[in-house]
Amino acid sequence: MIFSGIEILFFTLGVITTLAIGTTYYFNKKLTFTAGTWATLGLGIFLLIFCIAWSCSSVLEGEPRAASMGLVVFGIPGLILLLLGRKLAIKKPISKQV
Repeated sequence: MIFSGIEILFFTLGVITTLAIGTTYYFNKKLTFTAGTWATLGLGIFLLIFCIAWSCSSVLEGEPRAASMGLVVFGIPGLILLLLGRKLAIKKPISKQV
């Protein structure tokens, strides 16, 4: 056997990381993110990728409870941060009326 589960996991994580960075850069060109948006989106992407790595490696090691806890502890905050970052990115600036 050439590839085991852990090599496929790391290859998949590399592909997901590349796609996430490329997509974030593309939307930054269109929407011009602020520092808060960058921080929120970056932390959300990191937590989701860490959640995938934690859960898949736990299943490969035979610990399904740790995998499910990883989904709850790292996945849900990651999704919330990504949604918050999306809301910050598409927020229209408020013009001052004089």
